Parts: sequence; structure tokens; C-alpha cells
Amino acid sequence: MSKHSFFVDPGAIRGDRAELVGAVAHQIRSVLRLRPGDTVDLLDNTGFLYVARIAAVSKGGVVAELLEWRRSEAEPSVELVLYQALLKGQKMEWVLQKGTEIGINRFVPVLSERCVSRPSEAELERKRVRWETIVREAAEQSRRAIIPAVGGSRTLESACRDAAEADLALMAWEGERAVGIARAVREAGVGGRGDGRPRVALLIGPEGGFSPREAQAAKVAGVRIVGLGPRILRAETAALVGATLVLCETGDLGGCATENVDLWHHLDTDRFRHR
Repeated sequence: MSKHSFFVDPGAIRGDRAELVGAVAHQIRSVLRLRPGDTVDLLDNTGFLYVARIAAVSKGGVVAELLEWRRSEAEPSVELVLYQALLKGQKMEWVLQKGTEIGINRFVPVLSERCVSRPSEAELERKRVRWETIVREAAEQSRRAIIPAVGGSRTLESACRDAAEADLALMAWEGERAVGIARAVREAGVGGRGDGRPRVALLIGPEGGFSPREAQAAKVAGVRIVGLGPRILRAETAALVGATLVLCETGDLGGCATENVDLWHHLDTDRFRHR
């Protein structure tokens, strides 16, 4: 795998070569100062990865010859959609960046009761342009095969209706103590590398969390309420912890949660009972 990777328009791939222009060519030529003979990874945002060797660099663009191409294995086996209540300051940007690195497939900004950040429609559109740039750069850095989408903002009611159409819809709420995310994912049986790609929707609240009324409305809409443990997490922390638990349980981060459960079941717990 090459050191640098770039998302390119599928039309840039022509037979056994790639013709790169615009921002990608500028990055290769003027920022990274790559030269003929250097290799790069090209991603067409459809799931394919192309290993390419730079053949020519000029002011008009960059030409590279394709050495090999294959479907990337970087994408999770589940389509994870994060419905994130709007956060203030740079917290939202942090969630987008780190969520992309972890493996979230789509982000949907949500306006809920306790949101401190309440930008106007014009401000939201400006933010969305920046958010898309952050997600693209994070996808390249983490060698994702597809750039996660950033959807338009929704009310919580609309987000719940949309989320309920997924194979599994979860809302993290501090009032739930009995059922955690890992258990809910296991019981739903989503994940794996079989036919199809199940969709998991995860709703995370703002700085003040979701209200009891919102949690009840989500439940009525068909969203399962889950907890994130006995400690109160910051909203941005909750988003990353929740996403990690989902992807870990489905085997997309090493399957750590399931493996730990299986290991515990095989332990002779009597040996530890009185220690």
C-alpha cells in the first residue's frame, strides 16, 4: 500500500492510466512534491482502490499508470449511520473526523431539545461545506474506500422515523441502565460478511443529552433505547464510544466485544470466585 491516498472522480480512471487534475494534482505536485516513479493509492469512491505509479507531472495535471486495482476491504460490513445532535464549537467537527476514521458511513446532523448550537439554515449550509471537507480529508488519511456522506439537518422526530427504517436503530440515553449497545447489537444479529450490508442507525444527543420525552418518542418510533454505562460521557465522547461498540461487536474493529464474551464463557470462573 502506498504512503499517500487520494479520492478521485471515477472518470479520471481511463483504462490502465489515471489523469488527475484540480486539487488532487495540486496536492501531488505542489504540496507533497511527488515525482515520476512515486506510487500513490487512488480511490474512486465506489469501493475500488488503484495502486498507481506517477508517470508525468506538469502544470496541466498528473498522469499515472495503474499497477493494480481491487475492491478495498477498508469498509465495515455494516452501514453505520450516526444521527448526531448538533454540538457547539469544534466538537461537531471532531466527531465527523474521528467518526470517519472509525468507520461511520453517514452523518446526519439533528436538532433536539437541548441543543446549545442552533445555527440558521444559511449557517448550517456553510458548516456543511466545511464538514464535507473534514470528512473527505479524514477518509483519505484513514484509507477509507468511500467518503462518508454528510446529510442535511433533521428534527429529532424526522431522524427517528428515518433511523427506524434501518435493520437496527439505537438511541444512547443516560436513563437506560439495563441494556447496552453491545448487547443490543448481539441480540439483533447484525454484522458479518454475508450477503447484503445491514444498516445500523445510532442516535447521540447534544451536550445536555436527550430528554425523557425525546427518549420515549424515539421508543414509540421503533428505536431501541440503550445505555453507555454508569458514567456520564461528553456528547462527543458518547458518539465515538457508541460507534466503536457497534463496529467492534460486528467484527469491524477486531470483534473485541464478542471475543471477550466468548472468552469469559470458556473461563472456569470458580478459579477466580474467591480471589
